[in-house]
Amino acid sequence: MSERGGRANAAKRPKPVKGASAGIAPIYKRLPHGPHRLARGEVIRHQRARIHGAMVEAVAESGYERTSVKQVIGLAGVSRRSFYEQFANKEECFLATFDLIAGREIKRMRKTYIATDGDLEERLLASFSGLTAQAGENRKAATLVLLEARTAGSAGTLRLRRATTTCEQMLAHGFLAAPEASPLPGPIVRGITGGLHGVIAQATSAGRKRLDRGLSEEMVRWTLLFQTPAAAKMDELMAAALNVRMRQISLARAHPRPSAPPGDERTRLLEEILRLAALHEYRELTAPQIADEAGVPIDAFLEVFANRDECFLAALQMISDRLLAIAADPELVSSQWPIAVRRVLGELLSYLGEHPLYARTIAQEAFAAGAEAVEDTLDLMDAIATLLTEGAPAQARSALAVEGIAGALLHTIRCQVASGRVQLLGALSEHLSYLVLVPFIGAEAALEVLAEEMPRRLS
Repeated sequence: MSERGGRANAAKRPKPVKGASAGIAPIYKRLPHGPHRLARGEVIRHQRARIHGAMVEAVAESGYERTSVKQVIGLAGVSRRSFYEQFANKEECFLATFDLIAGREIKRMRKTYIATDGDLEERLLASFSGLTAQAGENRKAATLVLLEARTAGSAGTLRLRRATTTCEQMLAHGFLAAPEASPLPGPIVRGITGGLHGVIAQATSAGRKRLDRGLSEEMVRWTLLFQTPAAAKMDELMAAALNVRMRQISLARAHPRPSAPPGDERTRLLEEILRLAALHEYRELTAPQIADEAGVPIDAFLEVFANRDECFLAALQMISDRLLAIAADPELVSSQWPIAVRRVLGELLSYLGEHPLYARTIAQEAFAAGAEAVEDTLDLMDAIATLLTEGAPAQARSALAVEGIAGALLHTIRCQVASGRVQLLGALSEHLSYLVLVPFIGAEAALEVLAEEMPRRLS
């Protein structure tokens, strides 16, 4: 499914072995030296298991960015040579560990769903209860999959996308196969999945107390809110919106807007660091490089920013300010709330589609730029979700409404960026509007709003 298993008592750990990093006590007992009865394949499997466990421990302690191969081999009690015989680098080891944990949990969820007797609600509850229980009992492993994978660059984002795609397929199949349910359009299932990921990631970050059956029950409630017998009408409705957006994109490409004149030095630096972060590894960027590419003297850079990170955070704030200016629409706290929601979402997503660098920054680069950038991005999604919902005419039918909407929004942006279809974000405004409206006015009423407004958009 847009965030730790137990460590041996330090007093009982063996002394660092040859090949382990000085000052880092291994958490696993090393295989004996000399002749033994283990085949080569068994030795390799034993070493890989220890390395995977050490990666979980290291990432839980230091985060992906600060984790080093030295730290991993020190905790695993293996030599540097043994590590590099099996993994090319830290990233490959991290991704293999992600695959192991995520694959095991997805398999367990699928097995639980199939083995549970009852209707869709009972099966989802069994699956979600197992997921939250595992996240609570193995919080370090959950942290690696739910929180740290998104900080591991494009490869980590892709792995997370693949895992959530599998979950989307499982959920879509559940809606399709259950007699009491109806199939939902793919982007809506994707948004529901993104909302669930955002909720459990935040719960994992907050600590074990939130990972209880109560959370599982709320996750089921959130998921089933979007079911309606009228769901069959949605595909036709949403397809019309997609066709409109495709025509708009074609016209925009045929008649591009004049380029904006270059901004002041500060603005050029902000735009340039976003461009460079998308082209290169963020941690490899330097202040002189940013200044040079922006055509700004390094002395001028240092007059406004202390370093690269301060410049990036300012650029992220620039994006936030522009998106929040769109989301802070006064009609969102008026009697026209449902109509305002779909209009504002259309403007937000179209703006990001027209500024793909901003969408990519939110979906990916910000998560590789350090903890403060990650927090700022998640805060931005929460702020947008709050602005979209604070004027709702009724109380939310799920306690997870705002969290779920924030997660759905971020996940949708991330998926469009990862698939290279960020320019089509505007076409998904109907789907996301449905996800925002339903928790407050119900599925049928939400569909009525979208159906009433669609002729105006098509005209």
